[in-house]
Amino acid sequence: MGTEEDLETIERALGELIRLASSRRVHDARMRAIGLPLSRTEARFLARIDELGPRSVSALADELDLSQPTASRTLRRLEDLGLVDRRGDEADGRVAIYDVSADGRRERARLQELMRAQLEDALVDLPPTRRHDLAVLIDDLAARVRRQAPTATQASSRSAS
Repeated sequence: MGTEEDLETIERALGELIRLASSRRVHDARMRAIGLPLSRTEARFLARIDELGPRSVSALADELDLSQPTASRTLRRLEDLGLVDRRGDEADGRVAIYDVSADGRRERARLQELMRAQLEDALVDLPPTRRHDLAVLIDDLAARVRRQAPTATQASSRSAS
């Protein structure tokens, strides 16, 4: 297989994985399986806060490329469900900071366990050495793409040109 064919295969496979990972049907089935009534956006917010720590509404809106009103509604719903806690920012009391609650961590862990089990099922027939190679290659690809990803400043200066 030549370089062009390899790139096409990689693009097609990544596109399919992204499509499946962001699929409403897949998400809804996962939520039903663990009994958690979260939208895809709410699940993304919960994961982001859990991974990176306490965040303000505006920080989350920027990081997830959503409007501030959408971020506010999403965080309010997560708070109503008891999955995040809100407190005032010590430096600026007008700013609300959200953190994952103990219940939120527990529910996110349940979702991660389900997703890991699904991944294990998909890889069950893959020999351990190929599984390891796949893990290393995917991690390497993610790091390379991350290094090339333009910052918001770079993207806006390119579009202005």
